[in-house]
Amino acid sequence: MFHLPIQDPASATQTPAPPPVVDAYGQLTKRASTFGHVDDLFYFTYAVCIFFFVLIVAVLLFSVVKYRRRTWDQPAASNTTHNTPLEVVWTVIPLIIVMIMFAWGYMGARDMTIAPIEASRNTIKATAKQWNWTFSYPNDPAQSYNEVWVEVGRPVQFLLESTDVLHAFYLPSMRVKRDVIPGRYQTVWFEPTEVGEYHLFCAEYCGKDHSQMYAKVHVVSAAEYGARPWDKWDDSTPEAAAKSGASLYSQICASCHSVNGSAGVGPTWKGLFVKNADGSIVGRQREVIEGGVRKTITIDNDYIVESIRKPDAKKVAEEPYVRNAMTAFPDLDDRKINGLIEYMKSLADSK
Repeated sequence: MFHLPIQDPASATQTPAPPPVVDAYGQLTKRASTFGHVDDLFYFTYAVCIFFFVLIVAVLLFSVVKYRRRTWDQPAASNTTHNTPLEVVWTVIPLIIVMIMFAWGYMGARDMTIAPIEASRNTIKATAKQWNWTFSYPNDPAQSYNEVWVEVGRPVQFLLESTDVLHAFYLPSMRVKRDVIPGRYQTVWFEPTEVGEYHLFCAEYCGKDHSQMYAKVHVVSAAEYGARPWDKWDDSTPEAAAKSGASLYSQICASCHSVNGSAGVGPTWKGLFVKNADGSIVGRQREVIEGGVRKTITIDNDYIVESIRKPDAKKVAEEPYVRNAMTAFPDLDDRKINGLIEYMKSLADSK
C-alpha cells in the first residue's frame, strides 16, 4: 500500500488530515459506508480489462510468430477475408459484459439516490457555492461551513443545491458522488459505519478555486452528535469572537481574501481597519461603486454586514475587484458576522 498527498487548503493553518490510504489497484481501502457494490463493480471491471488485455496480446503474439512470412515470395496462408460467426462472438460477448456493467452501475446509482425512510428522516441540506459548502441540519437553525457532522450507524440523506454553477458532492471514502445542479435539488444518502474524519470534494470544475472547494465530514458517536458540535461558537469576549471569526474565515473566506496584503479574488482584509494612537480602531476609507456611481465611504460594521449579505450593493472600485463577483451569504447570522468583523479589527495596524 502507499499514501497519496491530499490538498486541504481550507485548513492550511490547522493540523492537516492524514492522507487517504489506497491499495495496489489505486482504490481507497477505507470504505466507511454500506455501499460495497461500488468496490465490487470496480474490481469486476478491472478483472475484465486485465482478462481481455492478456487474451488479445496473447493472440497477437501467437499470430505474429506462427503466421509470419518466412520468405519474400511466400504466398498468403489464407484468402479468407472475414469469419461471420467469429465476428458475432466478439461483438455479442463484449456487448453482454458492457450491459452487465451498465446495469450494475445503474442499480448502484439508483440505490444512492433513493433514500430509505430512516435516511429521509435525517436529512442535511448541503448548499454548494463558489467555493465552499454550507450545511443545514434538521430542526436546527445553526449551520456549519465546510465541515459537517453525521452520526455513525445512522443513515443520512443529503439534499443538494447549488446557488451558482455546476458542482459535485464527492465522498470517496463513503463511495458516493452526486452532481449538484443549479436550479434543481439532488439527493444522495449513505450509512456511515466507522467513526472518523473524511474528505468531501467538489468533483466538477466550478471555477478558478475549484481545487479549494473542500470540506470535512465528521462521523461521530450518538452522544457526540447530540451535543451539536457544529454550533460551538464563543463570542463571550471580543477576543473570543475574533478567534471564532478567524476559524470561520479559514472555512469560507480564505479562498478569496488574504489577511497579509496579498492580492486574491477579493480584496485583502489587511488594513480594513487601523488602530489610532489611543488604541481605538477605525475603518479606513474606500472607493466603491454604488448604483453605478463612484463614491468614497468609510468602512464600518454596517458596510461589512452589507458586503457579506449583498456584495453587489457597494462593489470595491479597484481593479480587478470591480470586475469580480462575490458569493452572497444572506443566511450568515449576526453572531458569526460579528466574529468576522472582530477578526478583521484584530488585524488592524497602528497608524
